Amino acid sequence: MDITLCRGMVINAPEFFADPAFRAWLANRRPKFTWHTGGEVDEYSDVVVLVDPGLSGEGSDSDMPDAIWDRIVAACRTHLGSDRHNGNHYVVRLTNLDA
Repeated sequence: MDITLCRGMVINAPEFFADPAFRAWLANRRPKFTWHTGGEVDEYSDVVVLVDPGLSGEGSDSDMPDAIWDRIVAACRTHLGSDRHNGNHYVVRLTNLDA
């Protein structure tokens, strides 16, 4: 067994899930790490994205709407900071929960 630690955070962002462009991205046929099973977006539509630790804007899901991706990367800059020497991407879970 090989275990690697990683850094990450959870962003509760119902406004992302309300955005039509984000919904279209979530529903497209490209693979993503999500609990969303199609149909209506709900509180179980969490999605996990990976962000390059150098915070260059690269990541597994950087094809999502630019404005939302930029907010995710900015949150990583603010709360996790750049770690160019770490080869492991940051793990960011997006949730859709009412406050």
